Amino acid sequence: MRTTVKVLGTGLLLLTVTACAANSGAGAPAASGPGSSEPPTASASASAPATLTPTLGPPPSRTVGRPTQGIAPGDDVIAESQVDARGLPEGYPRSLVRSLDGRTLTLQAEEGGCRRISAHVGDQTAQQVVVLVAVTSAPKGQMCPDYIREIKVPLVLSAPLGSRTVVLRQG
Repeated sequence: MRTTVKVLGTGLLLLTVTACAANSGAGAPAASGPGSSEPPTASASASAPATLTPTLGPPPSRTVGRPTQGIAPGDDVIAESQVDARGLPEGYPRSLVRSLDGRTLTLQAEEGGCRRISAHVGDQTAQQVVVLVAVTSAPKGQMCPDYIREIKVPLVLSAPLGSRTVVLRQG
């Protein structure tokens, strides 16, 4: 009984090693030239080491240098002193980022389930820019999926923001 177990174990081990060697190409002879069916000579195999093809990952993203979350390089968070959010109800987004040229503001918010957030630029004067923010929810009793995602709502201005105040209002 012991001998049978040892023989089966040894056979299984040899089968596993052989299968692994066949998959890695370690036991396969290399041809001496492209399309050649001749076995390699000792000098050919000694002078030409086996080359491994590197495994390449996915191609680089087209948004290299731009993070998928947070503030993009070159963008600037607008100071709280420059944002007037007194007209917004509790729970509305208030985080704004200014682009490098100052002509685009980005409202950063979280939405999910049945809650949707939208915003658009209202009146623009020499002293202030009004941004109207709307938050919609599902009717009471409606089931909504349970997820949250970060969104960015771009708001294009007619002129760079400069030192103007951004007034956030419900709308």
